[in-house]
Amino acid sequence: MIMSRFMTPCLTTLIVMALAAPVFAQHAEEGNRPSQAALRAMVLAPREYPEPAGHGAQKERNVGLAFVTSAALPGSGQWLNGQRVKAIVAAGLEAAIITSYVVTRRQGLDQEDAFRSFAHDRWDPSRYASWLNDYREYLNDEYAATITAPPVDLVPGVDLSNPAGWSASDRDRVLQMFDQIQAIERQAFHPETGAAFSHQLPDFGDQQYYELIGKYFQFAPGWDDYPAWRSEDDGYLSAIDPEQTGPDGSKPNVSDTFYAYARDHADAQDLLRKASRISTLLVFNHLLAGIDAAVSAKLFNDSLAERLDTQMGVAWDPSGAAVPVVGLRWAITR
Repeated sequence: MIMSRFMTPCLTTLIVMALAAPVFAQHAEEGNRPSQAALRAMVLAPREYPEPAGHGAQKERNVGLAFVTSAALPGSGQWLNGQRVKAIVAAGLEAAIITSYVVTRRQGLDQEDAFRSFAHDRWDPSRYASWLNDYREYLNDEYAATITAPPVDLVPGVDLSNPAGWSASDRDRVLQMFDQIQAIERQAFHPETGAAFSHQLPDFGDQQYYELIGKYFQFAPGWDDYPAWRSEDDGYLSAIDPEQTGPDGSKPNVSDTFYAYARDHADAQDLLRKASRISTLLVFNHLLAGIDAAVSAKLFNDSLAERLDTQMGVAWDPSGAAVPVVGLRWAITR
């Protein structure tokens, strides 16, 4: 404790002497001893110190600008922050996500076009309507049902595999046929369970139209490889009921084409859903890149807040004599 009390004044004296040495040396050469007022003025006079190398080139970064630019274009904020490698990585990730989205969505749309074209070629609304007319009679004859909806009027002369070639009159006839189909479906039921039809055939070309014809067994008779449901003597065969259950819960009357189309449709929808998830990832990438750039800029600004300052002044001893003093201040801001 005693040594520390003596060391502090000694250290202060040495520092003061070092700082004041040029001043006293100048006046010693002139043979003059400075007065207290002159000493005070000389000690408090501002002194020029060289700025550390490279310090002048470091400026605070704009946190808001870093966030906005990287949120708009990942990597740009990192580039403004001087983080070249991170900027290249962020931009590369953005390009990879966009490429993956474009490729995946294109594959999904191509497969969607393919299964729709397949449906136009292999699933016939008129064939389904013919089965539904016979099924209506079957339920009335065999199960004493009271289906009052009239039979469906088919539309001969209209190519149902080529809707692009329909005239306005053709579309009206097809729409009328679909209305009649839906009227019977609302009254029909499954003999095995007694349950009513769970779905009705959507309008031609609707998104649900393409989904339902490969999803629910009631629509299986519309496929071109569905087995015959009427015998030569005009009786009913087992295929009149597409929902008939076979061994191990199978559906023996449902054709392979039904299942193949269902798989193709599911694959296309999976690709489109995957593309949608990738687009969500794209949004998150923009947000995360903006946050990263802003945080990096803030941390850099905080590092510049560290300062080393020196202070000089004059104190007065008990006798009233001026004593020059020097202080050292290290400021850290977080």
